[in-house]
Amino acid sequence: MAYKALVLNLLISAPGDIPLESLAAIRKTINQWNHSYGQQFSLNVLPISWTEHAVAEFGDRPQALLNKQIVDDADLAIALFRDRLGTPTGEAESGTAEEIKVLAEAGKQIAILVDSSPRNPLTGPSLKERQRLEDYLNKLYDQALILKYADNSGLIGHINNFLSRAASQFQQNAEQAKKETPHENNFDTYEGVWPSAEVRELVVTDSKGKITTKRKWELVLNNTSHGPAKNVDFVFKGLGLFPNTFLKVLRKKGPIGTIPPGREVRFPLALAWESPSTVECIVTWTDVKGNQRTTQSTIHT
Repeated sequence: MAYKALVLNLLISAPGDIPLESLAAIRKTINQWNHSYGQQFSLNVLPISWTEHAVAEFGDRPQALLNKQIVDDADLAIALFRDRLGTPTGEAESGTAEEIKVLAEAGKQIAILVDSSPRNPLTGPSLKERQRLEDYLNKLYDQALILKYADNSGLIGHINNFLSRAASQFQQNAEQAKKETPHENNFDTYEGVWPSAEVRELVVTDSKGKITTKRKWELVLNNTSHGPAKNVDFVFKGLGLFPNTFLKVLRKKGPIGTIPPGREVRFPLALAWESPSTVECIVTWTDVKGNQRTTQSTIHT
């Protein structure tokens, strides 16, 4: 059953010595948490990492480019360590260390987890690298709760606890924001015409009688305000950065018109393999008091 949910970007940050099975266990745990608790919390967690979501780019330090592409937009993060700290970036002891610093300064929630599973003693350069890691972690102990795990079972337990705590914190912040004094124009920041992308799977039969599944994407504009939203229109921001991509909304020319309160409008959304996985959608509209309003949201496709 479909449900509305806030999507949180969770950055998975780790040096190259973290086993692939541990990273796979994290992603599986996130998927299971979304399935079990996503509807309850009205939240879904989207794991992101540089190995899957970074784009080749030129013009700055590699880590600075990664920060701009994926780190700055992360809502929370999991940082993993084993025996390596990683390569210095010029601004921090390693890429993971810089990502922790950037997110911490932005007030984001970060789980720092250290693999303590039994393994052979280290020697030579590997031992020196382990000492670098220990020195770095010792600096963090005064400002962070760093937890260890001995196997994937312990890792999964930490991930589940972190996700549930983060979800509860986001819910508390949302409830507190509703109780606070509205903006100077009496705007409720949770009201607006909010865009999102939804996908439906349709079972179709081709000309040869073969049954296949077809995915149908739609752009949804949902009016959550208490009055009609007039003169509604929208644009996608930043598509010019991806000249080879294809993302198009099938709609008539001109403004959309008025969306009644608590109602939504849907438009077919045409995608291709080269389409970006995320894009900013800016919606403009006029509220019941005649104020010009703007709402913006990240569309995930």
